[in-house]
Amino acid sequence: MSAPIEAVGGASGDRRLIRRHDQFAKTLLDQPGIADAFLRERLPAAAAAQLSAEPAIDRSESFVDPTLAELRGDRIYSLATREGRPFLIWTLVEHKSSPEADAIVQVLGYLTGVASSNAQRRINPDGTVWIVPVPVFAVILYHGIDRWSLPTSLGAAYGLPAEMVGEGLLDFSYTLVDLTTIPDEELSGHPELQAGLLVLKYAARDDDPEVTLDRLLGAAAVVGLSIVRIVVRYLFGTSDAAQLGRLRTVLGRMIPGQEDDVMPTIADVFVAEGVAKGLVQGHAQAKTETLMRMLRRRFGEVPETIELKVSSAPVADIDNWIDAIVDGKPLDAVFEDPKH
Repeated sequence: MSAPIEAVGGASGDRRLIRRHDQFAKTLLDQPGIADAFLRERLPAAAAAQLSAEPAIDRSESFVDPTLAELRGDRIYSLATREGRPFLIWTLVEHKSSPEADAIVQVLGYLTGVASSNAQRRINPDGTVWIVPVPVFAVILYHGIDRWSLPTSLGAAYGLPAEMVGEGLLDFSYTLVDLTTIPDEELSGHPELQAGLLVLKYAARDDDPEVTLDRLLGAAAVVGLSIVRIVVRYLFGTSDAAQLGRLRTVLGRMIPGQEDDVMPTIADVFVAEGVAKGLVQGHAQAKTETLMRMLRRRFGEVPETIELKVSSAPVADIDNWIDAIVDGKPLDAVFEDPKH
């Protein structure tokens, strides 16, 4: 069963359907076969046609700073061509409501870092040796509210005549997967991936959760009942009676008479909770260690009172403190009580 995702509302008061969209996207891509299906469907056709049958391999640990891995939607995958030569795909999950103005500059920086950090030694037939950057494609998965408005190549962004760009100016392009422009039924031919992309497409909206849930499950119902089942499984992150009642009510409107076939049983809930408990505990410990590492790198020695506070804090608080550090807040403001 997929990792449970925080459903409607949340303890922190966030009104979005899913609180941390980048985390959900990474959870989705980390499921077996999902990233491979996504890349084969969305890479340029000429590149996809050269792929071997070997599945995509997650190489993120080799290229992405582990301190930032939980904070950004970066993933690095390795795929092989039929000739056996591997190349990399850098994926960025962009969950902001609209693209950032400097996104093209950021893409250039990431691509340069990935390509050069694992440069390859090539021996040519004539015996000469070259050191060349690793081949890398860039794919941006965008699920904001506004359409992506930036050019998909650096050459187009210059605003210069095409013949000038073709004469040696630095250039690159990236593959954009803008969920706002893709019809629901065309999001993917892979059921699990299609359901997950539906969740990303609709759950990023800041409407009332009831309205967003109606929209999401309505879209899933149009695609098919099997997609509805997967979407509900993704959303089924709590056994709270109010949450379950809300899901059942909306399903009753969308697929009347079939809601009992879609809602997970109580037995499923207990099995899922039992299996997930150890995983959640391990995930929480990893986040705690990440936060402490960030605190020490930013502020030096950490007071014992803060260490004790962090060690007993729920995951939601850990996430908020990490966000505060990334936002550049001073130490006292990081742990300031938001109620005061």
